[in-house]
Amino acid sequence: MTGSDLRIAVLSDVHGNAFAAEAVLRDMQQCSPDLTVNLGDQVWGQADPLRALELQRGLNALEVRGNNDEVLALPADELPSHKRAVGAWLTEQLPLAERKRLAALPLRAVLADGEVLASHGTPASPWDSLLIHYDSSTQRARRRTEDEIAGRLQDFGGYRVYLVGHMHRADTRTIGDTLLVNVGPVNWPNDGDPRAAWLLLERRGGVWHAEHRRVAYDYQAAARWIRESGAPDREEIELILEPKDDILQDS
Repeated sequence: MTGSDLRIAVLSDVHGNAFAAEAVLRDMQQCSPDLTVNLGDQVWGQADPLRALELQRGLNALEVRGNNDEVLALPADELPSHKRAVGAWLTEQLPLAERKRLAALPLRAVLADGEVLASHGTPASPWDSLLIHYDSSTQRARRRTEDEIAGRLQDFGGYRVYLVGHMHRADTRTIGDTLLVNVGPVNWPNDGDPRAAWLLLERRGGVWHAEHRRVAYDYQAAARWIRESGAPDREEIELILEPKDDILQDS
């Protein structure tokens, strides 16, 4: 038996960009969702991460843990070398209690009368990916095969909808009567489009529908905040102003 009609706003991978988050939240509010879900990687970024955190806290969203949320409570010298500078800077920007809270969020959440499973990467790990695989050697992304997806859902079957983020690219798959959605990122999209992304998921008459939405924001203001803040990784400015396109291919 299916539940009543439902509107769910889903955001993922804000990565500390308050300017993008603010624009997404305005668009979300216009859609009057019944529930908001945050798929993680909330603050690991440099475009005003404290304000980005406060905006997300104000949503009272159902939250799951991202891979970059997991490392927030670690001392900088325990981070991988490429994360240490930003990690040390974030310890100065964000309260320890909030960093610990994000690092301890659950890996997954069940919602919508038990029909939807939400996680960051896969239900088992925020470091893995459910629908999209990125090959760092070729800098290309491809859709995973149905066998690859089934293997990652081996212990998590039975849901009508699976929501994930992590790969910074929107994509939707239907396998049988199951809807699988990679929610696009609020920050650092990998499809060449600088606009922030989020997902409106609706159950209408017992049928689930996914609408990927894009929102423009003040990219220059975000870049300027990074320049003026003393943030250590200036490469993030390019990710915001001129995002790459990793060219998603079928398997």
